[in-house]
Amino acid sequence: MHFLNGFLNEEVYVSQPSGFEDHLYPNHVFKLKKVLYGLKQPPRQWYARLNNFLLYKGYARGVIDKTLFIRKHASDVILVQPYVDDIIFGSNNNSMCEEFVAAMQGEFEISMMGELTYFLGL
Repeated sequence: MHFLNGFLNEEVYVSQPSGFEDHLYPNHVFKLKKVLYGLKQPPRQWYARLNNFLLYKGYARGVIDKTLFIRKHASDVILVQPYVDDIIFGSNNNSMCEEFVAAMQGEFEISMMGELTYFLGL
């Protein structure tokens, strides 16, 4: 996952990047449709989009940690924890993980890094 999956709710304009100036219109600026790294909006917009998507998919936010998302089905549970622009998830049911990945790939541009082997902590 990455911040560039977030959408802007307000108008944001940027100057032409060095090396990509339009010589016919050197004073023109670009209106952004999606967020860029370096702006203040990306973390907030990315989290808002992810939050809305997961709630729509039936996940509940954690009571103590509001960035933890939980979905239960009978005795099965899946935990989803966004961290900056990554997501750590796990379940006691492999099909819930596969279902989560498919839902995320259908909504966002994502890449899978594989199974977590080392974790420093949150």
